[in-house]
Amino acid sequence: MAESNRTITGIFIALLVIVIVAVIWWLRPGGGGTPVETVAMATPVPEPTPTPGLEDRLSLRLAGTTLGTSDAVVRELAAGLSANPKLAAWLINEDLVRRYVASIDNIASGVSPKTQLEFLRPADEFEVDVKGGDVFVVDPSSYHRYDLPAQVFASLDTAGTVALYHELKPLVDEAYAEIGPRGRSFDDRLDAAFDQLLAVPVLTGPARVNERVVTYAWADEELEGLSSAQRHLLRMGPKNVSLIQGKLRELKAALAAE
Repeated sequence: MAESNRTITGIFIALLVIVIVAVIWWLRPGGGGTPVETVAMATPVPEPTPTPGLEDRLSLRLAGTTLGTSDAVVRELAAGLSANPKLAAWLINEDLVRRYVASIDNIASGVSPKTQLEFLRPADEFEVDVKGGDVFVVDPSSYHRYDLPAQVFASLDTAGTVALYHELKPLVDEAYAEIGPRGRSFDDRLDAAFDQLLAVPVLTGPARVNERVVTYAWADEELEGLSSAQRHLLRMGPKNVSLIQGKLRELKAALAAE
């Protein structure tokens, strides 16, 4: 009986080996059957959303406008921001969007935008009062040279200016891409420019200056240590600094509220 059991066991093992060998033969490449392939389920990779082109981002009023052809429409849209006729006169300058972008970028870096805003340069020279010896203070008439630019800027309609900025933003971004490093946002540069100008102190009382070879420097080391953009605003005088900073605060708050 034991011998019979061993025989049955041996036959079973032999059959099992034959079945295993047959399956391996059947599944191997080139064998008698079709190979079974294990298909890995790949995670679908979403296609990147294409970046809208300039034309797709422009408003209906700006349809067909390019950076190089934008002056005419910018003049028309910006002229309505102030009732002061001098604004329209200043808008006759060319490359308005590029000029604006470069000015903001310079101010954000602490550089005076006098190159881009040469048309705002006052005709009269900087004047000082001599208080005896080598003591000089700024003549108040020097501040009045900048009254008109400050008044025009303060007269801008805040809501309209912010709305126009957003409408022109595609063109603004195009202009900034020409001069700014990749990855930097123009909105960040605008914020930095606001911070630069809002940090300028409003002077009280006579402002003393020291005579140099062809110009004057602020006698107060803290004032002279300001950036060139800040010193340029400072030279406009306390009243004009207050006017400009008041409008800057309005514009900054309106932009942040959106």
